Formats: sequence, structure tokens, C-alpha cells
Amino acid sequence: MARKVKVVEAREEDLPQVIELAYQLDAHVSGAQREELKMTDEGESELVNRFRTFIDNPYKLLLVAKNPRAGIIGMGDIALWKHAEVWETPERKGQWYGVIDDVWVEPDFRRQGLTRRMVLELLAFARRHGVESLQLEYAASNTEAAETWARMGFRPVGIRAAASVTEVLARLDDGG
Repeated sequence: MARKVKVVEAREEDLPQVIELAYQLDAHVSGAQREELKMTDEGESELVNRFRTFIDNPYKLLLVAKNPRAGIIGMGDIALWKHAEVWETPERKGQWYGVIDDVWVEPDFRRQGLTRRMVLELLAFARRHGVESLQLEYAASNTEAAETWARMGFRPVGIRAAASVTEVLARLDDGG
């Protein structure tokens, strides 16, 4: 089944299905039902424009996994960035790194090697540009992602914490 699935660069006409996959990914991460998620027209337009920046950009790549019957069933992207020239240390100064993001395969199509195939394509893109260092992030609650990325050799190196302004202000007002 997975061999019939083609992993290809996304095109403009793929964007509506890519947006739907972004909804599915967000629902998975947030624990919400897909039907509960709503986006403003402006928000959806902004998301389309974000994904559109990956098409025909030499420093970005958006892949889609296309099943002949089900359509687009997976996606993943990478953006290449250059460390600012403010660093004097050789491991940072002018070095390029890749940020992998939005990797998603629909649940019915998992365990067929599609994530692996997409990541291999993203890594080949990075290598063609001389990039060796990779970064990605996933929600701490997303144990599937943590396990998948750990199997590929990714290790947590930092922590991103989140809070609402209201909560932080309340705790600061309480002397916390």
C-alpha cells in the first residue's frame, strides 16, 4: 500500500488539503476533535500564505504524501535558516540549520514508513544545501511524536514553556 503512495513536493493546488491536515495535526496535539476547531477567514488565509511560502522557495520544502484513492494523507516541511553573523564561535557563526515542522500522516496510513520517507526527502534537501544541523519541536504531551523523533536520533535540548498572561500576572500579584 505504501508503495503506491507518492511523496512529492507540494503544489499550489495541494494547499486546501494541506490546510485540512494542519487542522488534523492541531486537533491531535490539542486533544480536541477536528470538528471543534474553527479558524477565522484571516487565520486560514494566513496559514495558506505560510504554506505557500514553501512552494518555489529555494530554502524551503513542503512535501505531501499522495495516495491514489485517498488524496493527500501526509505532509512535512523543512525551512533552512542561517545563524546570525553575531556569533564568533565556529559552531554558530554563519552556520545553516534546518527546521522540520508540520510532519503528519493520517492515522489510517501510519506504520507504513511514510514519515520515514518524508523525513528522508527533507534530509536530502537539507544535505543538498550543505545543512547538517536540524531542529524541530513537538508538544510534550505528544508521546507518539516524542517516540518517533527519538527513534530517528532527535533528543530534547531545551524546554519551551507556555502560560497565559492572566495566569502569570495572577501569580506575580500573589507574590509567586
